[in-house]
Amino acid sequence: MNNSCVSCNTPLKGKFCYSCGEKVVENNDFSIQNLLHQFINGITNFDSKFLKSFYYLLFKPGQLTLNYVNGRRVSFMKPFQVFIVVNILFFFFLADADVFRIPAKWYFNKEVNIEKKITDSKNVELIKQQYDNESLTNSKLFIFILIPFFGIIFWMANLKKKLYFGKHIIFAIHYLSFFMLFSVCLVITPKEIWTPRAIQAVLLISNFIYLFFAIRKFYNNTNKVAFIKALLCVFICFTLIFFYRDLISYYTYKMVIKEYI
Repeated sequence: MNNSCVSCNTPLKGKFCYSCGEKVVENNDFSIQNLLHQFINGITNFDSKFLKSFYYLLFKPGQLTLNYVNGRRVSFMKPFQVFIVVNILFFFFLADADVFRIPAKWYFNKEVNIEKKITDSKNVELIKQQYDNESLTNSKLFIFILIPFFGIIFWMANLKKKLYFGKHIIFAIHYLSFFMLFSVCLVITPKEIWTPRAIQAVLLISNFIYLFFAIRKFYNNTNKVAFIKALLCVFICFTLIFFYRDLISYYTYKMVIKEYI
């Protein structure tokens, strides 16, 4: 038996390395019973973390972030894991939404009159189709750019707390994840009751309420302070999201149109 860790060469005391957490390999690890146990445990453990993390994300604002920075992490998914899963769900269910990019059916009617530049109707349709595909890809690819900007917003709103910037980043990840997950939840409700303005109002109000409780919990603010901070933060965050949407749409349009001019 090797008396040192195979990964970091730290002297071993037991079955796990106290330095890097590497497990000592034993013949029993490769038995069918053990492999089956690992498979079942892996699935159930992920399901448990997934459900618990998303429950906290939706219904316990700020608590998931508080748990993570305080070291209570075993029962929950890591912040970036939550963000990636929510990102996949959002763009799967809301591929045609105009939250993070403007679809061609609206962009080329209101923002750009493409017919003035392209006379061939076939090329116009190709451009619109290519724009939709690439804008969707770009909006997913660059969405992480919003995280540090959101982190700066929460850092500036809580300068007196003197927290490490990384803690504001974790808060920002969970907030952006909530924003996208709540948007997905709206999809399962009857579409007949929603108008574009109703959806915007619900998103704005729900995000304000979420940030109020999240800021009060994580930053330990009073109701009055949390209210003011939530109001300012939700306004600035929504402004950034709209700016990101316009920027992604404009960038994609420029990249696509240059192939036809």
